[in-house]
Amino acid sequence: MLKGHVFNLQTFTSEAFALFIDKFLNGNCGVAKGCNLSNTSNSVTIADGYFVVRGRFLQIISGVTISDITNNGFYSLVCEIDLSKVNTVDQLNQAVIKTVYNASNYPTLTQQDITGSGTVYQFEFARFKVESGSITNFTDRRTYINFNSIYDVILQHIQDIDDGTIWVQKSGDTMTGALIASGGVQGNVTGNVTGNVTGNVSGSSGSCTGNARNSY
Repeated sequence: MLKGHVFNLQTFTSEAFALFIDKFLNGNCGVAKGCNLSNTSNSVTIADGYFVVRGRFLQIISGVTISDITNNGFYSLVCEIDLSKVNTVDQLNQAVIKTVYNASNYPTLTQQDITGSGTVYQFEFARFKVESGSITNFTDRRTYINFNSIYDVILQHIQDIDDGTIWVQKSGDTMTGALIASGGVQGNVTGNVTGNVTGNVSGSSGSCTGNARNSY
């Protein structure tokens, strides 16, 4: 069976789109806009914004606050994606903002490959402790997706290709720096070689100016 995802009258599925975005971002997760953090002595809040988790875009609208956090221990504030759950037209059930708790140390997050066979991925926004019933050591753990930097890298590579910065022409070009051929150079070298030659040079035509190490 062959399924088309970007063809007329064919459905572009969420799984295919998420895989494409995840590959484009090289598996990186992070905030694209907003999602500012704040906390009180017993609550944590993520403000409006956009973020992406393994190729899946999410938006926080009107902020999300988790209150009544008074149990002593260690916490991570995360967005948990669980693809084993089922969404409805009106309700997103496959993603939730929540805290993950451990009594003795910061919890180990579940980060399965949800573009493959995995179903659960927890993206961390912050971590904190609760001591004597109050939040302490609140630490921002957000990573960011900088789309401008991605396009800058792409444009720079295009420019390097256009102006010849990252390639050498087959004839009439100049290369700055050392030429290292780990497998050796095979075939005929026509013209003069100026500088140091390390290794064996076989043949009798042309000239070598400089130091020739080993034998030739």
